[in-house]
Amino acid sequence: MAAALLLLAATRLPPRRTAALLVFAVAAGFALARQFPLALPLAFAALSIWRGAPSAKRRRARAPQFSEVESAWLSMRLDHDSGRMDGVIRRGPLAGQILSQLSPTDLRALAQAIGNEGDAESQALLDAWLERHGLGGAADEEPAETRGEMSAEEAYRVLGLSPGASFEEIRAAHHRLIRKVHPDTGGSAALAVLINAAKARLDPARDGHRP
Repeated sequence: MAAALLLLAATRLPPRRTAALLVFAVAAGFALARQFPLALPLAFAALSIWRGAPSAKRRRARAPQFSEVESAWLSMRLDHDSGRMDGVIRRGPLAGQILSQLSPTDLRALAQAIGNEGDAESQALLDAWLERHGLGGAADEEPAETRGEMSAEEAYRVLGLSPGASFEEIRAAHHRLIRKVHPDTGGSAALAVLINAAKARLDPARDGHRP
């Protein structure tokens, strides 16, 4: 009787759930025979089949995309999806602390320490973060111009790309990031300058390789 009911149910269910019922029936048979080491794994397998395993599309969720850039004082990261920007202090009394967790007093102390060293790159990054969070300290383009030429490795990190990316990928990354950080959309002027500099550094035309 139970077998007949099981067969009737199986004919009215989707194939996946039909398979789950059949596996469960086998598990029940082992359980009745007190073969629990065999019954339990099959029961769990039946439950998993019934619920449905995560689809390949869900398992292959896109990895987060980030841009990273470091200076003597700061290690900064920009989330491409959310536009969120944060950083970790690399040296000094506040080394290891996260910018977003600092008090106003600590932020002022950090800005003063960076200013005393004349580190234009760290100052530009800090200004970009302050601007991004509406805390003042807006930076203009001068610091980015005075800190020396960006390396190709740093440019790839800023754009969130792997070395050797095509110029089409560079342009796409630049366009995506600029839309998030451009001052006209409430973003950071200092960070926009940094992203523009990264694209310019990786442009093959600067070496005469692109028409």
